[in-house]
Order: sequence, then structure tokens, then C-alpha cells
Amino acid sequence: IMTTTRVPTGINLIFRVISRMMVALIVSLPIIGLGVALIIFSQTDGSVPIWTGFAALIAGLMLLVLGFYMTAVGAFPKPTLGQGEEVQIERHPTMKPAYARIMVALPLFFISAVLFVATDFAYIFPFITFIIGSWLFFKGTMRYFRNLHITYIVTDRRAIYMFKFLYLHTNEIPVGRIVQISEKRTLIEALTGRGTVVVSSGIGSRMTISMEEIDNPGSVAEALRSMLPSTNQA
Repeated sequence: IMTTTRVPTGINLIFRVISRMMVALIVSLPIIGLGVALIIFSQTDGSVPIWTGFAALIAGLMLLVLGFYMTAVGAFPKPTLGQGEEVQIERHPTMKPAYARIMVALPLFFISAVLFVATDFAYIFPFITFIIGSWLFFKGTMRYFRNLHITYIVTDRRAIYMFKFLYLHTNEIPVGRIVQISEKRTLIEALTGRGTVVVSSGIGSRMTISMEEIDNPGSVAEALRSMLPSTNQA
């Protein structure tokens, strides 16, 4: 079964751009809100330094600008095909893990604010929840922005990994040199229908392409196996 992702056009393209812009807003607005809240509380509570509010506000605004920029230039990279070469499979990493980390982090930020403002607990407790939330938030945000620029492509001649942002990094394995195709799935990935397909032509990072966190990896692996020379000869 060959699977190809169509390039969005018209209303679908507009909807995709707007949805990505919304993600940039979601990941930056909590930090901007925290900065504003800290600035306000610093005026009434001497224990809250005003610089912490400005630091959070500037960080949130920078993240918002970076998110909009990366969304605007985050068109999935395309390879240069040879004459007569055809794309058989095209996949991109799913955004589900990134969304999950961000959504878990947001309640932790809210809990931190409540513990800090509305309770008499020591500041160490809201600090701990805030650090955990910030770690998850950062991991999710970076994973989202990273995935915007990754493309996995299989043509009738080669398997290709492409990462394009400020620079272009590619890794290619000719189909005729593929010696192993394997699938990797954690329990959560198996339940959510995603996983990793590993294509190898030998030992070493340049001889391996890992198509990480793609939806329905089984169909991709089967399509790759059907293209192997031994399969075609049989």
C-alpha cells in the first residue's frame, strides 16, 4: 500500500496556517500572562522583584515572535527528485507528543499561580510545580517547532530524511542498499497508532534513517518492504 501526503491548498492551507498560529499563541500567552501578573504583584508585594515580571514578559513575547516566524517559514522541505523519480511515501512526525506535553504543563502553571498567590505555602512549593511545568512546556514547544521542519520521504529509488530551518540536513539511503526495516513502538505509541520505522543499510548513523513518531507506521514499513529487490524478484 503506497501512501502519499498531499500538499494542502486553498482553504486547507489557510486553516493549517491559522491552526499553527494558534499553537504559537497558546504556548506564549501563559508566559506573557505570568509576566504581567508578576509585575502587578510586585507593586503590592515587596517580596516579588519587578524584574521577574519583565523577564517573563520579554521571554513570552520572544517566544510568540519566534513561533510566528517558525510557523511562517515552516513549510515542510521537499527533495530534488531525479528524472523519472516518483515519491511513493511522504510522512511528517505527528504533533501529538508535543501537544500532550504542552497541555500537561498549562495546569501546572495554574497550580503554581494559585499556590503562590492564594495560599500561605512556602515559595518552594509553587517553584517546584513551576519548574516541572516549564520543563514540560519547553520540551513540548521545542518538539513542535522541530517537527515543523522534518520530512520523511521514500521514492522509488531512495529513502530520505530532511531537516530544513536555518540550514538543510539530509540523509539518504538508496532502496537497493536497504538491508533491514524494523518498527519500534512504545505502549502509548501502540495505543495511539504511531511509532518509528527504522531503515538501515549498515551500521552507523549515516546508514540509518529513523522515521520517528509517524502515524500508522505499519503501512510505511510494509510499503518499504515491498520495494526491496528480494521482494520484487520473488
